[in-house]
Order: sequence, then C-alpha cells, then structure tokens
Amino acid sequence: METFRYEATTRDGNIISGTIEGVNERLAVERIQEMGYFPLKVQKSVEGESLIQRLQLMVEGGVREKDIMTFTYQLGVLLEAGFPLDRSLSILSGLSEKKKLRELIADLISHVRSGKSFSEALSRFPSVFPPFYVNMVKAGEAGGFLEETISRLVVYLENSESIKSDVRSALIYPSLLSFVGGTAIVILLTFVIPQFTKIFSDMGQALPLPTVILLAISEGMIEYWWLILIVVSGTVFGIRKYISSENGRRRWDELKFRLPVFGKLFKETAVARFSRTLGTLLNSGVPILNALQIVQGTLGSDRIAQAIAAVKESARRGKGISEPLSNTEIFPPIAVHMITVGEETGKLDAMFMKIADRFDIEVRNTIKRMLALLEPALILFMGIVVGFIVISMLMAIFSINELPF
Repeated sequence: METFRYEATTRDGNIISGTIEGVNERLAVERIQEMGYFPLKVQKSVEGESLIQRLQLMVEGGVREKDIMTFTYQLGVLLEAGFPLDRSLSILSGLSEKKKLRELIADLISHVRSGKSFSEALSRFPSVFPPFYVNMVKAGEAGGFLEETISRLVVYLENSESIKSDVRSALIYPSLLSFVGGTAIVILLTFVIPQFTKIFSDMGQALPLPTVILLAISEGMIEYWWLILIVVSGTVFGIRKYISSENGRRRWDELKFRLPVFGKLFKETAVARFSRTLGTLLNSGVPILNALQIVQGTLGSDRIAQAIAAVKESARRGKGISEPLSNTEIFPPIAVHMITVGEETGKLDAMFMKIADRFDIEVRNTIKRMLALLEPALILFMGIVVGFIVISMLMAIFSINELPF
C-alpha cells in the first residue's frame, strides 16, 4: 500500500486535503470519490516533498504546459460536479501555488463576471492557451457541452504530455553519458596530457604522428578555448537565427521530412499531431472548415499548412479530404485509407483519433529504436576517442625505451 496526498472539493465547494492509502493512484481516486468528494489533485506522498515543491516554485516562474493540463483537469472535475464556471475558477485560484497562474485565473474570473464568454477570456492569453484550446471551448459553449469539451481537452493534453515525458525520460541516459564522457575527454586533454608534454619536450626525439596530433589538439584547446567557445556559440546562434527567419524556416521545413533517419520521425509526429488536433476539434462540434483553419495555424509547418490549404479547398467544394492528403507525401497510405473509411461511414472524428493513437505508438517505437542505436554509438565514439588518447601516449612512452643511453 502506498500513501497519497490529495486535495478535493465537497459538494458545498469547500476545499479539503489529506492523505489516503491505496494500491495505486486510480484506486486512491476511487476511494476519495466513494467518500463523496471530488478529487482535484492526487499524488504520491514522498518524504521531503514540501521542500522539493518550494524549490520548484522558486525556479519555475512562468505558466507551463503541465500547469495548464492540471488547471484543465481540475476545472473539468468542478464543472462535472455542478459548480458554476466563476465559482470553479475561484476555487482553482485558491488552489494554485504559482503566483503567475493565480494572476491568470484572477483575470479570467474578472472577464467572465463582466459578462464575457470563457473563450473570450482565454483568448487574451494566446501564449498560454493556443487557438485550438480557445476554439474548442468556444464550440463547447455554443453547443452547451462545455464539461465534455473540457474532458476532451484533458485527454488531448495528457496524450501530448505523455509523449514529451517519454522522450525526456529516454534522453536522460544518453545525455548523462555524453556529459560524463565529454567531461572526461576534456579533462584528459587539458590537464593530463600537458603533464606528459613537458616530458616529451625534453626527449629531443621525433614523436610518433598520433602523439604529435594529440599534443597539438591538447595545446590548441588550452590556448584557444575561448575561440572554440565563440565559434561553437556563434554557429549555434547563427543556425537558430537562420531557421527562425522566414526563408530559413521554409528551407528547414522542406529538408526535415527528407532526412535519412529523422525524416520518418518528423512525418509520424506531424501525422499524429494533425490527426489528434483535428479529431478532437471535430469531436467537440467544431465545423470541419473551421477545424482545418485552426489546425493549419497550430502545427508550425509551412509544408503541412500548404497541404491543409488544399484540403480545406477540397472540403469547401464538398469533396473528400483524403485525396488531397494523399498528395502531400507525408500521410502514409494506411492513414489515408482510414480517413477514406471515416468519410464513408460518417465517423471522421473517431477515425482521426484512431490514427492519432496508432501514430503516437509509432512515434514512441521510432524514438526507442533511435535511442537503442544512439547509446551504443555514443559508447563506441567515446571508446574510440579514449582509445586514440591511450594509444598515442603509449606509442610515445614506448619510443622512450628506444633512446640510446
């Protein structure tokens, strides 16, 4: 049994908190619901957790995607419990530990109470609530099913966060390996090798070529480390600056889908994100033309935006959307076939969600395969570099024994 800390609301709107034991988080939530409460936050209790949370609050100043996901989930729970929107927002304002998030919710409350719609209030924060979020809420308000829309948003945000979390977790070991290996190599070249340089300089004998190359690299790093730092930083800054420009962004957008290894991953990610966003919008009652317009501006790809423009024109004329998508060279045949079936059966929204689920799995599998190759490649590279250093030094040491005495 594990202990979970929870915050919940009663039917009267009062906030309560406490601890509860359960086998897992799902069963803990069920036990809280059986007690007649509506759980807002349930997390495993960890010793020293309060100190960790305080440190996180000191470091994390802005409103992050995870904060919005938690906010959306808690809002959905309160709305399903029957609380009015302004009352729900007031409760969430009291629950928030971040000052920035409290200020944001206070602004939302002010605009909702002044007579504006919730979607209008959200649209004031485009950097926090993207267009698809605002338009889904607008569709839910217009159709009278805001609670269901918020629940769909939670599922969408949880899926997106799950993929990002998987990628971050998978990159921990390669990143740690690169850092430790790189640090060891730098220490060898800048601190250890120079100690042997003095010995070799007193020998008065020609050194083996690998040793000469190694000593030159070591001396260059010590003498011109500042120049190396400037060149590397300038190169990274220049590439990022170029990609952020209109011409650079267009060139990179064309190139990334053609890369030998990463191109497949970019395509799968684009298909999954397009399908989940469009499927969620359609499922929330957004008309297909409006949904395509929203998706076109949220995917961050000029090539896909151009493809969606053709799809939108086809939909406006009453034709299907599967044929224009098949001409993009991004959507694979299986995805196009599933979209065609969705059009024929009238279940396009459900089919897009199935496509998104399928390609989310493909993205995870592709990342796992790439990381499975990356880890041994890093170890091999580090081994070659360290091996070159060791062999170069041994060749020089063995040459000392050949000196006449």
